[in-house]
Amino acid sequence: MELNGSNPSSILCYGLGNFFESIQSKYQLGLLLTIKNEFKVKNCYVYDPKFTDAERSHLAEIGCDSLCENEEGKRSLLPGTFVYMPHCPKQLLNNLLWANWNKEILTSCIIVCNSIDQTVTSTLDRILNKYAYYVQKISPHVIEKKCCDDFIYDDVFNDMALHIFPNEKLKELEDIFWERGKEPLYDNDELEFITKFECMSFQS
Repeated sequence: MELNGSNPSSILCYGLGNFFESIQSKYQLGLLLTIKNEFKVKNCYVYDPKFTDAERSHLAEIGCDSLCENEEGKRSLLPGTFVYMPHCPKQLLNNLLWANWNKEILTSCIIVCNSIDQTVTSTLDRILNKYAYYVQKISPHVIEKKCCDDFIYDDVFNDMALHIFPNEKLKELEDIFWERGKEPLYDNDELEFITKFECMSFQS
């Protein structure tokens, strides 16, 4: 696996959950460490609002930086970032795409998350327009490779895929395609992720 002829420059991971308690999260963390070690990636950033202090300490011990702030996925990616979002909601991926709606950035990155194709084909257009506009918009221009579905547990990597954004596809898109709209906002009763405001209320 290479990005523009080189190994990933960094890893960003959202949504691992409580890996001290969940068997699914343990295996998902195992894959993260395999990727980190296989490609000798030094910079590995991890965030989940559910992490305990003990889990954050463990992540530091194994060479992963636990982010302090809930960015709601709106983090600007460095070129060459490998993004790992096991079973994260479509709004979180939508936020990440919005924050990095730039062909130079996307063509240099890889995203492993729930299958974009499956998300788009199994969701009503009105829901996509409201909660996954950028996911739907990029979908025709992505090359997707499904993750293995024969893992010993069928709820660890199911429905996940590796997504690349090939330059030969994205360079054909007109500039108007890359015009970024306002920051995505969602109704609270429809949210599938913990917001930064909820995190603040937990801490207060």
